[in-house]
Amino acid sequence: CKPWSPPASPDMDRYPCRPLNCGASLTICRPRESNTQSRHSTTTWVPVTRVDHTQVLGSCSTCHNGTTATGKNPGHFITSRECDVCHSTTAWLPHTYSHTGLTYEPLDHRAPLLCTACHRGNSEPVNWSFPAYQPDCAGCHANEYESGPHRKHGNPDVSYTVSELRNCSGSCHIYTDSTMTTIGTRRSGPEHRISDGGF
Repeated sequence: CKPWSPPASPDMDRYPCRPLNCGASLTICRPRESNTQSRHSTTTWVPVTRVDHTQVLGSCSTCHNGTTATGKNPGHFITSRECDVCHSTTAWLPHTYSHTGLTYEPLDHRAPLLCTACHRGNSEPVNWSFPAYQPDCAGCHANEYESGPHRKHGNPDVSYTVSELRNCSGSCHIYTDSTMTTIGTRRSGPEHRISDGGF
């Protein structure tokens, strides 16, 4: 990738910014802008000290590859997604990400979670502590489930199993007996929320 170069003694008013020839449509500043000097020096065309990202066409990784511009550091979360999925064009931090395809947002937990709290391999696959219950709450919290407070019915006394209440937000009525035809105590859900302090 070789940027366009002006003459040896450039007249910055005559030579506005030009697109880089990198196989992607990338324009580093607005044509004929009066502040071209704020992006380049008058003695050298590269490195570009500031990029107007509103003029960039193409993917982030075209430039943010660690050679042309800052890329992922060695401990970065392993992903093939583009930078702008988590980062903004004004700062790398704070990073933001919204999960899709789940009935809850993992980042809404009662305390801020690092990505590696769920993605223990520092990559996109989730390493569920209790994979039989994924993607519900019990996928991580099955060992915290207490059957005592989750009585299902009396006569005989039986409690709900972790599997029955795996998403932690359903109503768990207490029935009068094992026929489960008459509700003795009604409980309206959700009983627990992802932002609660406990289960």
